[in-house]
Amino acid sequence: MSKKDRAQIARNNGAKSTGPTSEAGKAKVSANAVKTGEHVEKLAQFLPPDQAVICLEDRPQYYKLLKQLIEIYQPVNQVAGAVVRDIAIAQWQIERLHTCVTVAWNLALIDNAAKPCTLVPELAEMQTMGRATELLIGGKGTVSKLNRDIAQLQRAVAALERRLKFIHTTFPNQAKQQTQPTKTQPTENTTVTDPPIYITENSPEVIAAYKLQFPNREIIILPPDDVAKGINLEDNMPIAPRKAA
Repeated sequence: MSKKDRAQIARNNGAKSTGPTSEAGKAKVSANAVKTGEHVEKLAQFLPPDQAVICLEDRPQYYKLLKQLIEIYQPVNQVAGAVVRDIAIAQWQIERLHTCVTVAWNLALIDNAAKPCTLVPELAEMQTMGRATELLIGGKGTVSKLNRDIAQLQRAVAALERRLKFIHTTFPNQAKQQTQPTKTQPTENTTVTDPPIYITENSPEVIAAYKLQFPNREIIILPPDDVAKGINLEDNMPIAPRKAA
C-alpha cells in the first residue's frame, strides 16, 4: 500500500470520529482546551489570583480588607508587609468560619424541622433547636470545632501583631531614615586627613553621586540658606551633579 493510500484511509477514518458521546467523556475531553486557553472562563472561579480567596468568596472584599489593614498597621518594610498580609489571610479565614457556623446552624435547623415532632405543636420549634444544638454543640460537634478553629486563628493574629511590633521596633523604615539626618555617616575607610564634602542638595541621587565620586570622604548636608549667609566652603565643595533637564 502506498503512502498516499494510507493517508487517504487515515482521513476517511478521522472523518467518521465525532468525539465522545457520553457526558463523562465530554467533560474529560473539555479539559484539553485549557492548554490553548479555550473555555478557560469555566475554571476562572477556581483559580483566583490570591490564595486566600476561594471560588465562592468576594475577591474585591478581600483586597479591601488587606488595604484597610495596611492603612491600620502601616508596615515599614517588605517583611512587615508580609506579616500584614498573613494577618489579612487569618482575618479572612475567621470571617469564613463565622459564615460556616451560620450555615451549619441553618442546615441543622432545616434538617431537624423536617423530623416529626414528638411534643405538642407549640414546642415544635424548641424541639428543632434542641436537636440541632445536640448535633452541633459539644464534643465533636461541627459548631464547637469551628469555634475552636476561630479562637486558634485569633491567637495567631495576636502573635502576628507581636511580630509586627518587633519588626517595627528592630528594623525601622530605612527610606524614612534617609530623609531625617542632615549629616551622613562616614565610611569605614574615612581618614582624618580627608576633608569632608559639603553639599546643599539633600537628594538621594545627588548624595549617591558624591559617594561614588568620593568614596572615602564624609558628606555633610547643609541647608541652602547657610551658603547664603557667607560660610566659605568653596575649597571643599566640588561641582554638584545635576539632573538632566
